[in-house]
Amino acid sequence: MEPRQTFPPQLRFRLAGEAALIYLGAPLAIHWMVINWHMPLLVLLTATLPPILLMLAADHSFRWKETFRRHWRRGILPQILILFLVAAASLTAATAWLLPTELFGLPRFRPQLWLLIVVLYPLLSALPQELIYRVWFFHRYRGLFGHHEKLAIAANAALFAFAHIIFGSAISVGGTLLLGAVLAWRYAQARSFWPVWLEHALYGDLVFTIGLGRYFYLSAGG
Repeated sequence: MEPRQTFPPQLRFRLAGEAALIYLGAPLAIHWMVINWHMPLLVLLTATLPPILLMLAADHSFRWKETFRRHWRRGILPQILILFLVAAASLTAATAWLLPTELFGLPRFRPQLWLLIVVLYPLLSALPQELIYRVWFFHRYRGLFGHHEKLAIAANAALFAFAHIIFGSAISVGGTLLLGAVLAWRYAQARSFWPVWLEHALYGDLVFTIGLGRYFYLSAGG
């Protein structure tokens, strides 16, 4: 996490507008391109990687070594894994109860597609999302919230959930609101990209495994 900053009003206004363009305008534009230009969502997400990396490279105040350091704080990995195991068991049980015909549908009926998603999701979806929603957001816009870290975490979770409105489901929005809060808090605690990337990848692969993938997939058909 970047040191807390105090921005003058003019800079705060400019940064707020910039954030709105990225976190409100871009998801709506992506939705429009998928629906009207029939562009695959994963292709669009992958295409965001070069601009994100260029933005980080152009910002001389960004600390690459600190953000992408290999050594995590003690206890972070067990926390991630314990929470994931509890959540995985709960979500699997809920899916079995509420959507029994969907349970493990992808690995059972389309195992090759499922395996492809499990391998590619962490790289083509979780990676660019964590760069833009955690790394860039907290580096660039953390100062907009002053000393109110909880407010920054809540705003990050809300914007992350907004990006998933394009899927048109309360499950996708509600689920990503909760996950966004966890990931934002985790980034504040870990001060590193890798834990949040791992955690995001785990939950992404989970939903496609247990039968909730259709709530997090957008086709050109709507």
